[in-house]
Amino acid sequence: MLSAFNANSLRAKLIKFDTDQQLAFGAICCERLLPNYIAFQQDVGWGDIAPIRKALDFVWSFLGSKSVDTQAVESITDSCESVAPDSEDFESLYVSSAQDACFAVFGLLDFLLENSVDKIVQAATYATDSVDLYVQEIEDMAPNDPELEQKILNHRLMQRELAQQEKDFTEIEQATTLSSDFLDGLKQSWNNEGKSNLDLP
Repeated sequence: MLSAFNANSLRAKLIKFDTDQQLAFGAICCERLLPNYIAFQQDVGWGDIAPIRKALDFVWSFLGSKSVDTQAVESITDSCESVAPDSEDFESLYVSSAQDACFAVFGLLDFLLENSVDKIVQAATYATDSVDLYVQEIEDMAPNDPELEQKILNHRLMQRELAQQEKDFTEIEQATTLSSDFLDGLKQSWNNEGKSNLDLP
């Protein structure tokens, strides 16, 4: 069984990556979150995945680029913010995970401007946070259960997300170059393709 997600440990590992490697890792984490937004949108009839999808595609297209169009990043961010749900306005099971999807992508856009590895760590954190809350809800876990964290960690959805993050990290680390073919393969390597990190195979 994999150990619990550790942001400090991930940060220490990501620091050894170059900017493109860091961004690729954050982007692949976000790919697993976007279907959660779609599930939310379908559940409540509110929202628009298009700006979020466009923003993540923009992030992928930046890999290998040496310059950042600050105005373009800010414009895309503004478009995304308008479709981010407020958890107080919806009772959907997916509202928090939809927020996580938005915030993770926002973080990657910020990374393009700030080049802070913490933004990449945040994307991975949102991926595990989404699973954490969802597992508690679907399994009807008691919040005061002294074994709550261990039960969440043991759950197959959490173990799968942790394993996928390790797999993605290793593939990026071992890649000789982040070619378009490699990145396409990375995006397609998610073994639950077309579904989110909350969906069982």
